[in-house]
Amino acid sequence: MQWLSRLSTCAALLVVVGCSRGPEGQQPSESAERSEAAPANTASAAKSSGEAESRHEGKRDEEHGEKHEEEHSDAIALTAEQIKAAGIDIAPVRRGFAGAIDAPAVIVADPQHASVVSSTVGGRVVEATRNLGETVARGDTLAVIESREVAQFGADAAISRRQRELAEANFQREERLYAEKVSSRQEYEVAKAAYDEARSRQRLAEQQVASAGGRTDQAGRLLLRAPISGVITARQVARGDVIEAQAKLFEIADLNTLSVELSLTQADAARVSVGTAIDVTADGRSSTGKITYLSRVLDPATRQVRAIALLPNPQARWRIGETVRAAIALGTDGAGQLAVPRTAVQTVEDKPSVFVRDKNGFSVRPIVLGQSAGTYVTVQSGLHGDEQIAVSNTYILKAELGKGEAGEDHD
Repeated sequence: MQWLSRLSTCAALLVVVGCSRGPEGQQPSESAERSEAAPANTASAAKSSGEAESRHEGKRDEEHGEKHEEEHSDAIALTAEQIKAAGIDIAPVRRGFAGAIDAPAVIVADPQHASVVSSTVGGRVVEATRNLGETVARGDTLAVIESREVAQFGADAAISRRQRELAEANFQREERLYAEKVSSRQEYEVAKAAYDEARSRQRLAEQQVASAGGRTDQAGRLLLRAPISGVITARQVARGDVIEAQAKLFEIADLNTLSVELSLTQADAARVSVGTAIDVTADGRSSTGKITYLSRVLDPATRQVRAIALLPNPQARWRIGETVRAAIALGTDGAGQLAVPRTAVQTVEDKPSVFVRDKNGFSVRPIVLGQSAGTYVTVQSGLHGDEQIAVSNTYILKAELGKGEAGEDHD
């Protein structure tokens, strides 16, 4: 009986174990394993996605930074006032360039903006109120001269002025009486003639004083005055000097406008005309002028043709007597070549470049250079021809560009 009881117990245990190890029993275990693995896979995928997005954003920021740097690393921000203060001249790119004439030249005072001050009478200089290099306005007293002739002129002027005043008062009285039928027509005409004669004598006396080079003071001394506004460029008189009539005492010039005298060969003179633009250069400075006179007479001593160009000088960049080089750019009716002055070219990052004017200042433009002609150099590529570029003091712009790059590297 006992073995039957043990057999029943073993059978029951086998049934229980078989039920627990069937296919349905395995599913919960596999599902659990998959459920446990799913969060880990999701976290790994999310991490990978985040890293990829981070790398993409980093690359995008890097590209944006490079683009931003490319846009602004070659820009130089300057206002119009700063450009003027730095003495940076701006000129268009030469189009239709067909070569240039290079000629020696010298800066001189422009005859239309200069004057010699002299006295038509002799005498002694008692005061010399203005010195060499001083700026004067028109009408300023330059010197005071004692002269017998001037004293006589002054006395004659004073007498004639008093006679004119008396004649005028008498004429006004006679005119009133004639209108009231009190005075006769003859008395009116006599008074009018006397008044006209007195005015003529006064005018003559004042012209005598003016012809001496100025006007007189109360002591009868001649006040020598500046005929124009400008700078005293020469003075040949000192206090106590005894001067002769027609002696040159001062020279005054308006230095805002000067002239350039050029010497051209006959062949070169035949290629230019009045109104042709010229470029004046010396020691890194450059300005643009225009030919106003071209001689038709050949100098017998030099066999050269004399030409004169007007040169604006508002910043006092040029000095009278200075030797310079003048380049006359020749043009053609066709497209021709593009050219820029040599002073406009600077080497930036081992590349020849020019500084193009824009609304914020300047931007660097690399160019490919061609052959040189005088003070010009042709441009093979890099410019369209309608740009305005800096043509003088361009080293200042290069220095400013270097400061900007140093600041960016420091940041």
